[in-house]
Amino acid sequence: MYHFVTNGIYRFCEWVTRLAYLNLLWAFFSIVGLIIFGIGPSTIAMYTVTRKWLQGNTDIPVYRTFINAYKQEFWRANYLSWIVLTVMAIFYVDFMIFGWMNQETSVVAFILMILFLIFTIVFLFLFPVYVHYDIPLTKTFKYAVLIGFTKPIYTIGMLAGALGAILISLLHVTVILFFSGSLFAMIVTAFAMKAFNSIDKGPASEQVLQ
Repeated sequence: MYHFVTNGIYRFCEWVTRLAYLNLLWAFFSIVGLIIFGIGPSTIAMYTVTRKWLQGNTDIPVYRTFINAYKQEFWRANYLSWIVLTVMAIFYVDFMIFGWMNQETSVVAFILMILFLIFTIVFLFLFPVYVHYDIPLTKTFKYAVLIGFTKPIYTIGMLAGALGAILISLLHVTVILFFSGSLFAMIVTAFAMKAFNSIDKGPASEQVLQ
């Protein structure tokens, strides 16, 4: 019983350290790229590391894996992040506009909320799809849409997990500093990998991802 408890504590501390280190790498290299040029490749690099961890490769050299993905995917990751950030900015402006308008816009606001939910689902699958499949950038969006809406159980779990990660990150500034990105990526990647495995093992996988 003693060894079981101590091993559990050790593994917990080990994962806390891993996630904290990965989060610091993500934040540091995002800043190095002046955010606009760094957030995309840093996020892809972070998801690359979490994917390898969830595949059982927990002994990988984290820094080397991270920096190799950062450099290799720098421009493609930036293109992806710029598209995502542009859409986010459009939604932000739209919500601000509708917030200033009266109740006559409620139907339009409802439609906007539906579109934002669709975007959120695609966004959550986007980075895991990018690092899991060796496909062109245009197909990355297509795969994210198809998987997100053909695997609703995993999508709902991912939405709940992502919300939980955000709420945990808001508990304290230290949590934001050390775990905000890496914890979010870990949870999202875990659900995404389950969806990918379900598709890969399914008889209609080739028809779904074409």
